[in-house]
Amino acid sequence: MKGSKAEAVRVAPSTAASTAPSAPGFGQAVGVIFRMQIRRLVRGRKLRLGVIATSLVVFSVVAARYASQRSEIGAERAQELAEEAMKNGLGWGFFKLLAFLLPFLFTSGAIAEEIESRTFAYVSSRPVSRAAIALGKWAAGAVLSVGLLAGSAIVLHLVALATDPAALVESFPATLKAVLALSLLGVCYSAICLFWGALVPEAAGVVSGLYLGVVEWIFGFAPGAMRWVSMNFLGRQLAGQEPGGLLPEMAPVVDAWVAGGIIGGMTVLFLFFGVLVVSTSELRMGNA
Repeated sequence: MKGSKAEAVRVAPSTAASTAPSAPGFGQAVGVIFRMQIRRLVRGRKLRLGVIATSLVVFSVVAARYASQRSEIGAERAQELAEEAMKNGLGWGFFKLLAFLLPFLFTSGAIAEEIESRTFAYVSSRPVSRAAIALGKWAAGAVLSVGLLAGSAIVLHLVALATDPAALVESFPATLKAVLALSLLGVCYSAICLFWGALVPEAAGVVSGLYLGVVEWIFGFAPGAMRWVSMNFLGRQLAGQEPGGLLPEMAPVVDAWVAGGIIGGMTVLFLFFGVLVVSTSELRMGNA
């Protein structure tokens, strides 16, 4: 009996240790942060602002499309005008506006807001690595950006070309190419905004906006080979958009697989450095 009691005493601690909750794995940690960030964006104002901006762009393009429709032109000309309106709407409304706005809205302040509200120290003290925090927040912003960009582009295609069945079917592959390019840009810009927001949290929005405005917007319309530094230019090339900008005849012609590969590579590069900054920096606001 005494031996049995002693054995029970020796076994009890190991049994208690085995029933203690273990720390989540890296994938589980990323998933937890992803769900928390999605919930935060859904409950906040940013998702509503993104939906409103997207809806306004789609409505404006559809209104312009049907306002210019005339019954006296032939069916072939009507199809050409419908496809041209769709292409211009994607070019101006999506590639030159929403592709910048949505990732900036969802990702630029992902780390800075946690630091400013002084909750980052609490989150990072949990059994979750800082790399998982960065990846989860980037994934949440990228998913919402891509979802709105791709979904609204398809809705625009269906609504803008609803009265022209021929254009609706024949131009759908071109719309899918645009959706692919917009999705790549949404993922890439989310990584870019995460990096700058983590590197300069006290001015996350300003620095991220400057980078997107100067490197991505201005260089995307600059003369000649200067456009190579702009992922927006490469995305428009992937989608089959006209180069536009200054001296468009001097703009480089980029194959689709090259453009997609460069955008993907830049995404990985900025995401790597964003995770590195979050993992190694103190990340304290000046007034914290």
